[in-house]
Amino acid sequence: MELNNLIKEIAKRSAMPLYNVSKFWVKKINEFEIDCNSLDDYNHIDIRESEKFKNLFVDLKKIEGPVLYYWEVTSDHSSEEIVNRIKKYSHSENSKSIPAIKINYPISKVLYVGKVKKHIWGRFIQHLGFYKVPRTQGLQLFYWAKELCLTLKITVLEFEPEMINLMDVLEREIAKELKPMLGKHS
Repeated sequence: MELNNLIKEIAKRSAMPLYNVSKFWVKKINEFEIDCNSLDDYNHIDIRESEKFKNLFVDLKKIEGPVLYYWEVTSDHSSEEIVNRIKKYSHSENSKSIPAIKINYPISKVLYVGKVKKHIWGRFIQHLGFYKVPRTQGLQLFYWAKELCLTLKITVLEFEPEMINLMDVLEREIAKELKPMLGKHS
């Protein structure tokens, strides 16, 4: 197959899943709330089995993916207060890896936009701060948001499997619109 026809075929295969989303919307939307003040130290205990978070992880394990998600601040905290707190954490000894902090962070209620191909529950463990590998990037909420008493709503958009290779495009475009405080979505 010549290059011209190959590119046309790839574009056609890529366009159809996007068209289906534009016509039929996403497979399912889930919303979860996290009160960071309720985060105990689950570094040596499996948070998925804890009384406080067991139901959350049961629900998260039902989500197959691919997924686009965003964390939105519902408490009365300013972007400046949040960014200053996470910067302070990032400079502390033994801090875990966090998303990029924008130099000119926006005044926004959206903390972070992300995507996963599958196993959103694992990504939640990373964002809450309890993944064992410190270089794996996540919000690390336990380490800085607990003392702020930050409350968050997480919206999880589950897509059909055919969208798996298009999640990067959607994440970047959604981030442009939502203007999250953290993450590099250029």
